[in-house]
Amino acid sequence: MRLVLDWDGTVTVADSMDLIVREFGDADLVDRYSDAFIDDSKPLSVTLQHVIETELATIKTPLDEVVAWLLEKVELRSGFLDLVERERPLLLSSNLRQLIEPVLEHYGVEAELIANELVADDSSGWRIQIDGEICPVCGERCKRQKLPAEEIIYVGNGYSDRCPALASSRIFARCGLARYLDSVGAAYEPFGDFHQIAAALGRVA
Repeated sequence: MRLVLDWDGTVTVADSMDLIVREFGDADLVDRYSDAFIDDSKPLSVTLQHVIETELATIKTPLDEVVAWLLEKVELRSGFLDLVERERPLLLSSNLRQLIEPVLEHYGVEAELIANELVADDSSGWRIQIDGEICPVCGERCKRQKLPAEEIIYVGNGYSDRCPALASSRIFARCGLARYLDSVGAAYEPFGDFHQIAAALGRVA
């Protein structure tokens, strides 16, 4: 089975997209949309794609400055470096490739990555490209469409992980994803770090 890892809040301790929007963009948007996605009892009036596009459009700082700041702030979850070396997982993220690759390079990590693309970082605000077809299950351009065509072990923590997690054979979940899976009665294994996941997989060095 292929191991697939979400990035923000899963591999990273804090959501790195939230971090940069709070620092360089409109922090109020982060709070407004975070509340909407955390509350499972209310229907969403916007798509995740709209949220990402809207939040990143408030950033007018050049990419290289944002990356330099992010490398000083980002923290990887314990056990990730060991697990990624052994498992060679797929990293599947709604964040931007241009924000994730520098972090991987900084930590000397080689891993397959599927993420969204930054197409402009000028004074009018960042513009991004989100590829993929509309998912017939959730109605969004979600990460399920980008899963490998094989059995999946999925590890995630948030809203963007709901649909791909439900398409997977085994799920490790925390935070919002765990609450959602509880609400729909889907089985998962909780985790706090990647040492626990390695142990659960029986792959502790």
